[in-house]
Amino acid sequence: MVRSIGAQLGLLAFALAIVAGLLAGNSPVTVLLRAMVVMVVASVVGQGLGWAAKSILRDHLQKKKLAMDQEHLAAVRQIQGPPEAAEEPQATTSAEAPAPGSAG
Repeated sequence: MVRSIGAQLGLLAFALAIVAGLLAGNSPVTVLLRAMVVMVVASVVGQGLGWAAKSILRDHLQKKKLAMDQEHLAAVRQIQGPPEAAEEPQATTSAEAPAPGSAG
């Protein structure tokens, strides 16, 4: 993402510099040299902007995921009830359990 934004911004600046130089009536060598300098500078600036955007987006998504996880945990705890109310199941022994097939 960082390199992609830098490359896109650099190519856009290159194209704009060429158009501006041709409209100004500069020589082709001057136009290309200036366009290449502008492309390199814009690429570096674009990579810096891409890094900042990546950091901001990552932080935002981490906060959003944390909030979703907390909501999920609260919902699960609400469904399960408080820990003190949970009773452990009583294990039945073979003497207490009715024999299979016996009526009652």
